[in-house]
Amino acid sequence: MAVFKTTTTKGAFPDSQFIAAREAIPEAVALSPLVATQSVVIDGDAPRVNVPYVSVDPTANVVAEGAEITTSSPALNQVSFGTHKVALLVPFSNESLRYEDAVNLITDSATKALVAQADHLFLAADKDTGGILPTGIAKIAAATEGTGGVTEITAASRAKTLDAVLDVLAQTTDKGATPTAILMRFSTWATLMAITASDGRPLIEPDVTASAAPMLFNTPVLFNSQVPANTILTMSAPDVIVSVSDIAADTDSSAMFTSDSSLMRMTMRLGFGVVKPDRLGRVIVPAK
Repeated sequence: MAVFKTTTTKGAFPDSQFIAAREAIPEAVALSPLVATQSVVIDGDAPRVNVPYVSVDPTANVVAEGAEITTSSPALNQVSFGTHKVALLVPFSNESLRYEDAVNLITDSATKALVAQADHLFLAADKDTGGILPTGIAKIAAATEGTGGVTEITAASRAKTLDAVLDVLAQTTDKGATPTAILMRFSTWATLMAITASDGRPLIEPDVTASAAPMLFNTPVLFNSQVPANTILTMSAPDVIVSVSDIAADTDSSAMFTSDSSLMRMTMRLGFGVVKPDRLGRVIVPAK
């Protein structure tokens, strides 16, 4: 995490300091290359992002020597999405600015708050009628016949196995996905770790559960508390496009002059779009 410092007592940040989100909040799940593909760094008050992609690949053919090569053009499309402002305002006493440890505690707490809200926006937000919130990755409607939603499996009949996770990885791969990560809460991972075979042997090997970078079916497992309970998401990073702004950090003492305090403000914008939702997978695990 980037550390913001100042050599004056004016505030935790110099005026109008900007820092790349990838440096300030690398823990944000949307910024992980295992989860999404990063697009342009956005700027402005309410920008939209338009990202082209190939919806149908060209076809390569076997051609006899000297024969005419058939033209095959890719079909181009674009994914368009809005961006959303994430902000926080934190009061603190001017006396605290005299102590570097206090400044670090304030900035660490503020950046953690940004990460938590950015993760919620990306994963679990419910789209509202005012257009303030998008639909989080975990809330995209499930695919049905003829629709392009997320590939979903309910593991009700397979609660004692890992088959549902394997099935959704297989189905999304058949649809062209490149599985790059499996997302879940750690409590959901604990449920999976407790599954045993008929002989009492755990289905997930102890070496995997104890690893600092666990993998399941050769796919990295990432933990995030913003994933809904009892839900497992399989990600295909090439099919999820994310754009973020730089983080703007400012302090001001005028609003709280009479209390000898200052306000710290941090703002950023985040937007994301899914190229082909059916390449993302969702497994619903029965609650204990």
